[in-house]
Amino acid sequence: MSTIIDNITIDEYGQIMLPLEVNQQLNLKNNEWIKVNIKSDHILLVPSKPGIDEELLDIIMHEGILIDIE
Repeated sequence: MSTIIDNITIDEYGQIMLPLEVNQQLNLKNNEWIKVNIKSDHILLVPSKPGIDEELLDIIMHEGILIDIE
């Protein structure tokens, strides 16, 4: 299931500032990292949790937040 979120801001330093709803979907705590997967037509953000192997990460990538840049 995908969630569509508007109001994404890119500041003068190229930092992407996402609305609070993104954190609520990813269930992140302060200073946690996310994995960013850049494709030709979208950017995928996935919580980076310790102990997750790459095969499992590939499976849960489909559960990440999708930002469509087309």
